[in-house]
Amino acid sequence: MRRRIPLAAKLSVSFILVILLAVALIYVLTTWSITRQFEEYRRTSRAAFGKEVAALLANYRGEEHTWVGVGERVLMRPYIVRLGEESLVGNVPIFAVEITLFDIDGHLISSNAFTWLNRQERDENNQIWLSMSDTPSEESIPIMVSSQQEGTLFVGDIGNPGTAESVFLSTVTESALIGGGIAIALALFLTTILIVQILRPLRTLSRATERVAEGDMPDQVTVRTHDELGRLGDSFNHMLESLKRSETVRQTMTADIAHELRTPVTIIQGTLEAILDGIYDASEGTIAPIYDETLHLGQLIDDLRDLALAEAGELRLEKEPVDIVELIHQVSETAFLSREDSPNLHLDTPALLPKVLLDRKRFRQVIANLLSNAIRFTPEDGDVYIRVRRIDGEIEMSVADTGPGIKPEDLPHLFERFYRADPARGRSAGSGLGLAIVKQWVEAHDGTIEAENLKSGGARFVIRLPLA
Repeated sequence: MRRRIPLAAKLSVSFILVILLAVALIYVLTTWSITRQFEEYRRTSRAAFGKEVAALLANYRGEEHTWVGVGERVLMRPYIVRLGEESLVGNVPIFAVEITLFDIDGHLISSNAFTWLNRQERDENNQIWLSMSDTPSEESIPIMVSSQQEGTLFVGDIGNPGTAESVFLSTVTESALIGGGIAIALALFLTTILIVQILRPLRTLSRATERVAEGDMPDQVTVRTHDELGRLGDSFNHMLESLKRSETVRQTMTADIAHELRTPVTIIQGTLEAILDGIYDASEGTIAPIYDETLHLGQLIDDLRDLALAEAGELRLEKEPVDIVELIHQVSETAFLSREDSPNLHLDTPALLPKVLLDRKRFRQVIANLLSNAIRFTPEDGDVYIRVRRIDGEIEMSVADTGPGIKPEDLPHLFERFYRADPARGRSAGSGLGLAIVKQWVEAHDGTIEAENLKSGGARFVIRLPLA
């Protein structure tokens, strides 16, 4: 079994590695940049120094017209050492930088690069020539007098950094290390806070998820952040609400189905027991109620099956272009002629209307269910209105009545399974699946259905369907 690494450990290691790499990179770049700047400064200083010395040498050459004595007069200074009453007189270089001067022919004039002098080859006159030796340094400057080169000057390195420069470099390095250490400490502190803020809501959500998996629906989790974790907490709470509603609907539906099945089963069972006990004769009068209840059970089972298929998106529709006005006329005639106490029917349909892609059988039942409800809840002297019209790319059909209307608290639940409004509306008959099936079948045709109360009294159902 693969070992699980906690998320806190992964985040901690990742943050620490990133912090260390960032600090190390900053330290290396800072040190390299400062050292490079010092090298550039020394190179620039050597070039400027070489130009100044070259100007002095060019001035000497221009005034004296010879290189004789240039070392003693320009590049050297006298040095006197007193030993008691005696004195030793000599020359020492004026400049602490190695300077070597050749004339135009490459003959060595003067040099204070003593280490370089000691390893050079000499001719028979003990003279050093540029052509016979290597160059004293990489920096060479021509000596120009009246636009004519009279010699070549080689300037050595300025030298190693001085005490002040070394102290500065050391201080910068120490400061970078101290700053890096402080940055690491602060970064680790902030990382710890960040990891805690990330893991706290995740642990809360994890515990709540485990409870849901065990069948225990917890209360809403509290995530006090306004970032992605906060949105995750909100989504989890919405999921909990949906699960609770689904569980409530499942339990309610199970109880409602049991209730709907209990009544016909009880009637069938009681009647059959009475016949078997000899209380009732097995005649047409006693068997007919049993047959009616079996028809009711069959219709209930078919409705539940159709509703389940529609909600699962597996309801197969045989769509074809249908003249919806003609279909409404057919259904309304059948519905109103079958009842003697039917209210007055008013049809408001246009003469020309495009055909709509419908499953004729399913949509016939949609219209029949709506008309059946309207007739049942409208008094005999009342009115039922069916209106059809085209609005942009949709067909709108409405069924309105002049009955008692629907209570406002019942409107949001009309299309729920097994829901029955207050008996004052008269909806105690039926299985409570009619409007739920109507809604599912309308939506299966990519349409919408809404219910509302009219200001003048009565209820209205409005269906909108897209044109073919």
